[in-house]
Amino acid sequence: MARHSKTEHVKKICGCAKWKECAHPWYVDYREGKEIGPSGKVRERGLRCKLAALVGREPKDFAEARAEARRAIVAWKDGRDARQLLPGDAPTLAAVIDAYGKRPHGAPLDRYQRGPIVRTMVNGRLFGEWRAEDITREMIESFRRQRPTVAANRDLAILRASFNWAVLGGLLPSTPFKVGTVSAVKLAREESRTRRLQPGEEERLLLAAGGLRDLIVAALETGCRLGELLSLQWEQVRGDLFLPAGKTKAKKPRRVPISTVLQAVLDARRNDPAGEPHPAEAFVFGDELGRRRRSVRTAWRLTCGRATIVGLHFHDLRREAGSRWMDANVPLATIQRWLGHHNISQTSTYLAASGGGDADAMRAFEQASGRLPQVAVTAGSTGSNAAPSDIGASEKTQSNATVH
Repeated sequence: MARHSKTEHVKKICGCAKWKECAHPWYVDYREGKEIGPSGKVRERGLRCKLAALVGREPKDFAEARAEARRAIVAWKDGRDARQLLPGDAPTLAAVIDAYGKRPHGAPLDRYQRGPIVRTMVNGRLFGEWRAEDITREMIESFRRQRPTVAANRDLAILRASFNWAVLGGLLPSTPFKVGTVSAVKLAREESRTRRLQPGEEERLLLAAGGLRDLIVAALETGCRLGELLSLQWEQVRGDLFLPAGKTKAKKPRRVPISTVLQAVLDARRNDPAGEPHPAEAFVFGDELGRRRRSVRTAWRLTCGRATIVGLHFHDLRREAGSRWMDANVPLATIQRWLGHHNISQTSTYLAASGGGDADAMRAFEQASGRLPQVAVTAGSTGSNAAPSDIGASEKTQSNATVH
């Protein structure tokens, strides 16, 4: 049985006459029977520690201390951590998203993922300030209408996962994304992007890139995502680029070979300003001291502006890399492995082959079917399927086209 307490298990150890009003820290003192300790001695079982250590802040008065003590005792009885959200807390949406982003064994959420959700105005109030249990499907739809289609889908995916996690943890009674077992909010259909670099764009982009040049070259040579490149450390450069599961979107480790062009970039970045090699924990595409760059959004936007390139996303460079590999007849299964896709169908729909190889493919078909005479392959050619990249592909002339 729990020992009775006139102060509801709240106390101070300062000895002040007016201890309920003094500035000394509050303690929770809850005792519930006895138990055998690790040393074999009998000890009182309970919760006895500073309240601030349990709730993350010092209660401002006796009433708040009692409320936090009750909360901490309930959490202790349930085997929970009082520093985290608990059933009955009635958390705000921002608190639920923050707790979801800090869950064990889960990918953390950064401010670019969290910010647009909690700062959007919904029904005259910041979305993050609404109590999560008060959020309805209509409010979710109101939020969706204020966001672009692709961004809204990403935001809704985070919201849906956060609500599901909270429901499973007993923090919320239900989720606005479902009515019973029926899905009430569905993601909008997205048009697949097919944007690739057009003739001359790569040259203009690299000329205007400045400090982004090495990062852009790395994206075109490896097909890595921006986050994978920004988080790349020298200890991951091992004859190839090793991307551990914790640094990939698919949460699966993968290796990407290093081309001669990328190797030259890595060699140029290997040493710090003093001429000493960067330590293993330094970031390959960080600043000159190897410190991580958190974002390149502004730098990318300014680079595209200087290069007079419109509608190009940094992620399009990943598609460009994979499409160039496909144009050069790298097996689709190999491209899938290098890009880190779950399956080949995802890779085949993701890539966009250059149009430069279409005429060669049709000509090869007509030769094989006897409609056109066979043309001898010139020395040093790579075959009819080895189409060039789309950079300069339109300048290929009939005289130097090599076909079977």
